Amino acid sequence: MRPHRPLLAGLGVAALLIAGSVVSTPARVGAAVECNVKIGSKDEPAGPPWEQKRLNVRQVWPISDGSGVLVAVIDSGFNTEGTQLSKIHLRPGVNVSGVFGPTDTRDCVYHGTAVTGIIAAPMTEGKYFAGIAPGVQIMPIKEQQADQQQDTNHIAEAILEAVKAHVNVINISITTPVPTPDLEQAVAAAAAADIVIVAAGGNDGSSSNLPAYPAAYSTTYPNVLAVSMTDQDDGVSGISTRGSYIDIAAPGKGVELPMPKNTYLGNQEGTSFAAPIVTGTVALVRSAHRKLTAAQVVSRIEATADAPPGLTVPSAEYGYGIVNPYLAVTAVRNDAASPPPVARPAAIPAVPPPPPTDRHLQHLALGVGVALLGLAVLAGLVSAIIRRGSWFGGVHTPAPPPPARD
Repeated sequence: MRPHRPLLAGLGVAALLIAGSVVSTPARVGAAVECNVKIGSKDEPAGPPWEQKRLNVRQVWPISDGSGVLVAVIDSGFNTEGTQLSKIHLRPGVNVSGVFGPTDTRDCVYHGTAVTGIIAAPMTEGKYFAGIAPGVQIMPIKEQQADQQQDTNHIAEAILEAVKAHVNVINISITTPVPTPDLEQAVAAAAAADIVIVAAGGNDGSSSNLPAYPAAYSTTYPNVLAVSMTDQDDGVSGISTRGSYIDIAAPGKGVELPMPKNTYLGNQEGTSFAAPIVTGTVALVRSAHRKLTAAQVVSRIEATADAPPGLTVPSAEYGYGIVNPYLAVTAVRNDAASPPPVARPAAIPAVPPPPPTDRHLQHLALGVGVALLGLAVLAGLVSAIIRRGSWFGGVHTPAPPPPARD
C-alpha cells in the first residue's frame, strides 16, 4: 500500500519527548523521586467527546471490540484509580525506567493512563467516555518517570520487553529526534515478531519539524504506523509534525482524556492522543481478522482511511488519510493480494514461438476426399459405358432386326 519515500535523518541533541501537550525536562541529579498521582480538572463530560462522535466507533463493537488482542503501552505507566480505569483488562507490566522496582508500573504523571484509557476504557454506566477497543488486554510498560524525563533512552528496551511478552500491538506516544542503532534493532525485532507498532508522529510542526522516532521508521519497516493529529474540522493541527514518514491521521487536538480518580482533562492536544486511537483500531482489526500479518493490517488501515479534504494521498500531513475504524474492520478486500512492495520485480521471460502445426490429419483427410471423388467419377463413367456402348472404337452390339410381317 505504502510506497516508502526517502527520509532525512533528524539532527539536533538527542532527547526524549512526550508527544502530548507537556514537554518533559531532564531530572535533576540526586533529586528525590516521588510519585504524586495527578488528577484531571473536570468531571465526566456532559456528552460524548467530539472525537468519539467523529469516529462513531461504537457501531463496530458488535463485530469486534478487540477481544483476544494484547496491547503494550510504552509510556509513563498506568493508574487504575477510578470506576472506569479499574475495569480495563490488565496483564502485569514491566518497568524499564530505572526508577522504582522492575514491576512497579504506577503512573506518576497522567500521560500513560490517558493513552491507555483512549485505547481500552470500557463502557461504564453513567460515563460518556469509552475507549476505541474496550475488549483488549493492556500490558503497561513504564519507560519514563513523572515529567522529569530520564537521560537514558529506554524505548528500545521497552520494545524488546513487549516482544518477549508476545504482544500483538505496541503503542508508543513518546518520541526522540535522533535514531539510534539499538532503537532500530528493537523495531526490527518487533517486525520479525509480526507486531504492529503505532507511534506518535511528533509535535514539532510549528518549529523544527524534524522527524520523530520511532515513528519515522515507517519508511523502512512495514509494521510501523506513524500518526499525525487532526482537529474537529478534519484539519491537521499546526503543531503536528509533517513528513514523508506520516502514514495516518487521527483526532488529537482539543480532545478529552480519562484521568485517575474519575476525573477528566479537556481540550488537550498532541499526537500522543491521536496514536492510541489508531492503536485501538489496529486491535479491532487484529481481533476480527486473525490471519492478517502486521504489514497487512497496516495496509488495510491505510487503504480504508477517509480521504483528507482537498489533498491527494499520501501526503506529508495526513499520510493516507484519517483513520476509519468501522471501514478498517468491515471493508471487503483481499489483503493477501497486496503484499509489501518488493525492491525489484522479476524479469518477465520472452514468450517462446508456438510449435509448428501438425497437419498430418489434414493431409490424410484430403487424400481420402480425393480418392472418394475419383471413385465417384469412375462409377459415373462405367455407368455411361453400360448405357451407350464403348467409347474409343469398342465393340458395338447391332440392334436386333425388325420383326417379320404376316
